[in-house]
Amino acid sequence: MLYATAEANAAAVQAILPQFEAATGIELVLDTQPYDALQQRVFAEFASNSTFYDIVIVDTPWAPALVDRLEPLGEYLEDESLNDLADADIGDYIPKVLYDTAVYDAGNPVARFPDTAAPGDVGAIKGEGFDVYGLPLQANALVMAYRKDLFEDPAQQAAYREQYGTDLKVPATLEEYAQVARFFTQPDKNLYGTTVMAGVGDWATDDFKSLLAAYGGNGTLVGDELSLDFNSPEGVEALTYYRDLIASGAVPPGSTSASWDEAAASFGGGLTAMTMNYHQVQLDEGVDGEIGFAPVPQGVTSGPHFGTWMLSLNANGQNKAWAYRAAAWLTASDQQLAMTENQLHPSRTSVYDEVSGENAEEGPTTEFYDVLGQSLAQGQGRARLTNYMEVSQAIAVAVNRAASGVVEPAEALAEAERNVRTLLEQAGYEVPASS
Repeated sequence: MLYATAEANAAAVQAILPQFEAATGIELVLDTQPYDALQQRVFAEFASNSTFYDIVIVDTPWAPALVDRLEPLGEYLEDESLNDLADADIGDYIPKVLYDTAVYDAGNPVARFPDTAAPGDVGAIKGEGFDVYGLPLQANALVMAYRKDLFEDPAQQAAYREQYGTDLKVPATLEEYAQVARFFTQPDKNLYGTTVMAGVGDWATDDFKSLLAAYGGNGTLVGDELSLDFNSPEGVEALTYYRDLIASGAVPPGSTSASWDEAAASFGGGLTAMTMNYHQVQLDEGVDGEIGFAPVPQGVTSGPHFGTWMLSLNANGQNKAWAYRAAAWLTASDQQLAMTENQLHPSRTSVYDEVSGENAEEGPTTEFYDVLGQSLAQGQGRARLTNYMEVSQAIAVAVNRAASGVVEPAEALAEAERNVRTLLEQAGYEVPASS
């Protein structure tokens, strides 16, 4: 199996592999590589029709370009003899996670299954001309973390009440979020309100698309009919909010060069009162405080960015039956539950019921999983494009230019639209004219 490193929590998978060998007598050999090297290796393996790997981890933005090289799993899912080690039970996946991650029409990978709220059902999926091309594992969504100790500090509460005439609370709206971020920007305490991930990279695109969805726009950025929906009144409003939050001084210096790593480091080092990220952030050793988790604040609605890894079978593989059994076992509810001990992000509803339901022990991990599960259920995924990462990079450049004050948000998005149109046309897409 070819797998990621920390990006898809290899440590959690490695911890349970001995159990698979004990149950089957078969050693599942795991080859892990960091993201950029992994992406290159995955595409090289499929381009050469290699038979070496039986199972490959696939990140969501790669799937449209790879789906015709992946083994469709519909027949495997319906074969009881191949579900003897574990029941793949696709009806247990969070529906939005399943359909966004793994359900494709290989002949038209831009298309989406028409009902992404329906519980997964192989017959219904195949009946619409789609199939399942992987089993979701490690589901990531944007989640807000905050310093609970600061929010509960009587001195901070009194100061906030004096300044704004209202009680200090965890922000639920974008307006509240900006106000609280400005309040907690306290230079005398070396404290800033929050973080952004405005450096040029997919993280900046993800920040922007979450805000775009919150303002009522299409959080996938590009519509199923290839409309360039990011350049819209909602897009301008979202990018203006982002630019203004940064210009207010509520984020640490250097934030326009930050990725998720720098955002996590700022919060972990005690530099900010709030942050948004894709994992359960922690405070560094020596930083006293308590962390709470909450959904990303909303505008007119909510649609935090999310994306999920899936275990897929190599269509050229030589051990497909056992590869399917292994993938089904690794992604089954029992194994996902066990892997939460190593902070795996589950993709199954039943696992979230166990780790954050009424009977779960209270604590930061329980709170994180509760918020993560909610966020996955309402999140916005990516556009289904064979060259999505190139499109994302073009949008990230525009976000960074506006966030840095180089150009106005409307101009930045217009530039991005021209660049994205060119990229899509070069990839063979027919892009409709601008409205």
